[in-house]
Amino acid sequence: MKQFPENFCVAPFLQCTTHPSTSFSPCPYLGGTVWATTKQNILSQWTSADLESLRTSFKENQQSTICNRCWHEEANQKKSLRLRLFDPVNQTSDFSFINDASSILDKINDRSYLNGPEVLTIKNGNICNARCRVCHPGDSSRWIADSIKLKELTGKEYYSISQIEHNWTDEQLNEICQLAKNLKRLELFGGEPLYNKRVHELLKRIVDQGDASHIVLYINTNGSVDFTEKMPYIKEFKEVEIGVSIDGVGAHFEYIRNGLNYNTVKQNVVRWKEFFTRHNVKYYIDSISTVEILNIYYLPELKQAVQEILPLPPYWNLLVDPAYLFIKNMPESIKFAVIEKLRTDPEFNDLINVINQPADPAEWNKFLTITGALDTIRNEDFTKTFPEFASLIDNSR
Repeated sequence: MKQFPENFCVAPFLQCTTHPSTSFSPCPYLGGTVWATTKQNILSQWTSADLESLRTSFKENQQSTICNRCWHEEANQKKSLRLRLFDPVNQTSDFSFINDASSILDKINDRSYLNGPEVLTIKNGNICNARCRVCHPGDSSRWIADSIKLKELTGKEYYSISQIEHNWTDEQLNEICQLAKNLKRLELFGGEPLYNKRVHELLKRIVDQGDASHIVLYINTNGSVDFTEKMPYIKEFKEVEIGVSIDGVGAHFEYIRNGLNYNTVKQNVVRWKEFFTRHNVKYYIDSISTVEILNIYYLPELKQAVQEILPLPPYWNLLVDPAYLFIKNMPESIKFAVIEKLRTDPEFNDLINVINQPADPAEWNKFLTITGALDTIRNEDFTKTFPEFASLIDNSR
């Protein structure tokens, strides 16, 4: 390959996203669950025929259907993870470790990328301390009981009722520690990584074996655990990036992120900033806000609240699955009211484009059914928590 095709994605050549169940994918957008395999070894996943086939499709300028999330975002004028990781046309990257396009080409042409990933993204099983409305039993062990109750109440299996807890084995942790010697970036996703004791063990081992100093550590967290108390050795990494999930303000947050406390998350963010500053650690903290039907009407308030504790507005992470929470699936009258509120801020223009896509009425009915059933199961009340949005629903009937 002499140059980068327009539809090229660098992720499969640099990054592996892996799960303790041994499923894997090339990037965190795909959740580590694209390919199920019996191969326990991450390097076996990395050199698999499935991943090599995806690499070939990118070299041949094809838009693989595996990567529909990125293509969908780009079609709606949103900068996808593909383009943030590496824009093949402009040859730019939002990530500091990708700064030499020619070296990427060299690794592809001589196939030295097969030696192993430079970026390892770990889905830390489903060990979690929350039951987020935007989640499911595959990513949260706390969801398992609710999925069973949901089926009992509605008569339908909306979420898997056969999920079990997944966590890392000793053998898998040993391999990750070996791979750490050549890593430039380690990314931790949930479950909730800071709640998972195996993650604590992994990071401490990487520090003790002397590899933290060349690794940028990224943690995607719900913000409920103060790592300055639990994991002070985190300061040994070359750089630390934190993406904290804040999807609402106050009671909205606690409804969407069931089991968590909004003020605790705010206090933890303050503690983290003080900790990194005190220890002279290069760091970056931002908010990852998952955009879905429950919070779409309240994004201006969310943006304001986030900027009171962080320098930048949230990164708006568009939820597509489950479809019953996808913002395009609202009725037209509700869409109109939401758009009228959002259009005062140009930052929401790409989300407005998504809202204007054709809706699936069946998914809206599913939203009403599941939301009401979970309210019963969890002793919550959507109409009292989101009275303004609830009135829009009433007026649409």
